[in-house]
Amino acid sequence: MTLQELQEKVANDNFTVDDFKNYYEKLSKDFSDFKLVLENACDIKKDDKELLRLLLTVSGRNVSKLMDNLKSLGYKYRVSGDQSIKNSISSMGYKILEQTRAGKRDDVYYSILRIFVAANEKFPLDLVEAFKPHYSDEIFKVLIFTFISGVIGEEK
Repeated sequence: MTLQELQEKVANDNFTVDDFKNYYEKLSKDFSDFKLVLENACDIKKDDKELLRLLLTVSGRNVSKLMDNLKSLGYKYRVSGDQSIKNSISSMGYKILEQTRAGKRDDVYYSILRIFVAANEKFPLDLVEAFKPHYSDEIFKVLIFTFISGVIGEEK
C-alpha cells in the first residue's frame, strides 16, 4: 500500500487500524533496507563526507528503536527458560561494562560473542547493529549498557 492509497482510504472513511499497521511495517522495512544500501555505499565511497553525514543522520533515527530492542532482548534472556546466557552475562557483566566504558569495542564484541557461541545461540542482529562503526563511541556505550542492564537488572 502506498501513502496515496492510505490517504484515499482515510478521505473515503474506508480504513482500518490494520491499514496503518501494514503501512508502518512497510515503512520500517523500507527504512531498514535504505539504511543497509546507504551503509554499503559508504563502504564503497569511504572518503565521501556528505554520504557519511547522511548515514549518521539515518542511523541516529534508528537508535531509539534499537535501544528498545536491546532492552527487550536483554530482558528476554533474563526471564527465559535457558539461563546460560543470563548466567554468563551476569558473571561477566561488570567486566563487559568496564570494557564498554573504556571504549574497547573489540573486547566487548569478543566477550559477548563468546557467551552466545558457548550457549549455541545465534548472535542477535540487534547486537550486531550496536557494533557497527558508524555509531559514535557514546551511542555504542549506551546501546551495550542498555542490553546488559536488561539482562542483569532487578527482577521487577
